Amino acid sequence: MPAEQPSGRARQGLRYGLALLAGLAVVCGIWLLPLLDTADLQGGPVLQDARSHNVLRIGVRSYPRPGNSTEALVSEPDDMDAELARALGRYLGIDVRLSAIPNEALADYLSKGEVDAVLVGSLDVPALERQRAALSEPPRAYREGGLLSLRNAPVHSGISGQTVCIAFGSPWAATLQRQGAQVQTFASNIRAATAFMAGECRLLADERNVLASLLQTPDWRFYRLLPQVLDASSDARVYLARPDQKTLRVLQAGLRDWQSRGGQTKAWDLHSNAFLVDSLKVGDGLVCH
Repeated sequence: MPAEQPSGRARQGLRYGLALLAGLAVVCGIWLLPLLDTADLQGGPVLQDARSHNVLRIGVRSYPRPGNSTEALVSEPDDMDAELARALGRYLGIDVRLSAIPNEALADYLSKGEVDAVLVGSLDVPALERQRAALSEPPRAYREGGLLSLRNAPVHSGISGQTVCIAFGSPWAATLQRQGAQVQTFASNIRAATAFMAGECRLLADERNVLASLLQTPDWRFYRLLPQVLDASSDARVYLARPDQKTLRVLQAGLRDWQSRGGQTKAWDLHSNAFLVDSLKVGDGLVCH
């Protein structure tokens, strides 16, 4: 006796059930991915060595902030780098010790063994790709870069050949270079801004919203925001002292955890606010070295 075929309604219910199961599998896979990545928080040799000393040594961007003539000589950790370093320490359950990245080639600095990792914003070092964990882009509110120029400067259709002041580790540096700009890099946003105002570059590149906020202050009334929109190449990049895939896997999970908890957006908020405050300090006559 032939088997009874399911009715049309039964077949439709079966299809819906299978589709639901498939959807749940995808969702579960997405939610479990960070858990799978963090299952072994011991990592590889770099992280295990750090755990044996109960401290993760991280090099960060550091620079003087505007202040009086003596305070302006003291370097302070970049707000964004410091926030991320502390978040990674909490995620890994290990103390973090920050140190300033010296003015030398990053690969040479890492090879000395003085730090376990460095945070350098969005700086791309192709030779160190095997030692890198990264987030692909800034938070949604901070993804577009912009350009400032003098209000009465000649209008150009593009930026090829033009000098652009930009901060070290900026996520818009790669876009500027692809478009043929002559990028001049400075230690910080405020140092790039003061160099631009001093005439060292024709353009200043930074996050579009913070540039628009600068234009609301008296010292920036002679400048304008150009229509060009710059795409960010990436966001935070962490480079290990040496290749170590197991530790990189844990750090990548830590970056995603930081992002999902709102830490990435908070760090960008701090970064932008610090830039605006530093600009006001410079306007008040404080020194920026």
